Amino acid sequence: MAVEQIKDQAELRDFLTRDKLANAYLLGNLDPAFLPFCEWYGSRDAAGNLASLVLLYTGLSLPLLFMVGGDPDFKEFLEGLKEHIPNRFHFHVLEPHIGVVQEVFGCPEPMRMQRMGLEKADYKPLDSIEGVVRLGHRDTAAIMALYAHYPDNFFAPSQLETGLYFGVRGSDDRLLSIAGVHVVSEEYDVAVIGNLVTHPRARGKGLATLCTGQLLDELYQRVSLVALNVQDDNQPAIKMYSNFGFRQNNIFLEGRSAEI
Repeated sequence: MAVEQIKDQAELRDFLTRDKLANAYLLGNLDPAFLPFCEWYGSRDAAGNLASLVLLYTGLSLPLLFMVGGDPDFKEFLEGLKEHIPNRFHFHVLEPHIGVVQEVFGCPEPMRMQRMGLEKADYKPLDSIEGVVRLGHRDTAAIMALYAHYPDNFFAPSQLETGLYFGVRGSDDRLLSIAGVHVVSEEYDVAVIGNLVTHPRARGKGLATLCTGQLLDELYQRVSLVALNVQDDNQPAIKMYSNFGFRQNNIFLEGRSAEI
């Protein structure tokens, strides 16, 4: 099966908007701000239409592969993809295709994740938000110190350029909680929030809720659809997001490849 690099943004948009929530990351990465870090590869059906698609995102320390499989020959597509991708990568793939991905790439112990989504019309904002501050590059050291407690985070300092990172500081000025975005695109009317963490000693105080509420208030001035990922067994986080109005859209698996 032929694997080709896909560069037609209109074709990519049409393919991805079939399920905007399941493909929220990929849609957001069509934005000009993220395109320099993106390579798109696909395969076509007998009629010449896109059938399977992969986004290789290189803007993080470990490249990230988003896989959208629809072709019955998805395994053959992934085998052909090997010559175009790095030897090691993080990946997201929808639940029905994890078996094929593990067969081709290895991928021990992937995590089961929920993709949740919320339309602006269904958003339930907090009554009040106090103590939340906008974070920028001057806060990078404090942010990295907090994320050191969560080594599997997907934060890169360049993400601060969105202006959409918010945090709560303690009495000693250390950062206790943070919420931000992975991607945001006004052109494609979608954002994906993430990198939401709280210092282990500050949990249970509602700080993540405050940061998330401030972030969502800002985002819904720019886009009408917000998505997020959460571990399927993280019930406290799922409850918090549900209180804002988020609902599950689909299940996917997240993990790292074995060495190709």
